[in-house]
Amino acid sequence: MVVDAFRASTTIAVLVSKGARVFPVASIEEAASAETDFRIGERGSAKVAGFDFGNSPTEILASEIPQGSTVALSTTNGTRIVEAAAGARAILTGAFVNAESLARYLSDATRDDAEVAVIGCGWEGRRASEDEAAAGAILHRLHSGGAELDERARRVVGRYLSLSTGRLTGNSAARRLKRLSYERDLKFCLAEDTVPVVPRLVGGAFVG
Repeated sequence: MVVDAFRASTTIAVLVSKGARVFPVASIEEAASAETDFRIGERGSAKVAGFDFGNSPTEILASEIPQGSTVALSTTNGTRIVEAAAGARAILTGAFVNAESLARYLSDATRDDAEVAVIGCGWEGRRASEDEAAAGAILHRLHSGGAELDERARRVVGRYLSLSTGRLTGNSAARRLKRLSYERDLKFCLAEDTVPVVPRLVGGAFVG
């Protein structure tokens, strides 16, 4: 599972909740040339010029995205990590907004002794506290459902449980979003269990 809380995973959850099929692509050029209904992209958190939307879940939530629409999505970190995970048996994407839904879905998978890797995307090769916290939110719910966690996962859960969301609103990613006037996205991205979907990569697109 790929976790990019600020904001790709949250945006994908919103799009899937609207019934869209979301094609993650690594490069702006791929997204620009994609034969899809909408093109969504950001670099450095800013909207890509000429695209229909930036990577803003609140903007997309308030917009008309007809059910069945196809969307090409390219972001600085999240979509690149999805591409890198291409060899996995199944790829999901998660954030705070769909933590409970993902945990319930994964609880069924782990009953068959399946292993689940929860990967925080980070920012340009560095760890990101918001992704680690969102991963902790998912893992905490998964553990509460009876799944076994390894030592590293237990540490991630511990940090999530001891972390206040106020600290996340002041980290470097949050400050960058505030500079670009995306403060509404911050509040939305940090709200837990508000978009009850499980985005799964099927045929190259995330669907619900």
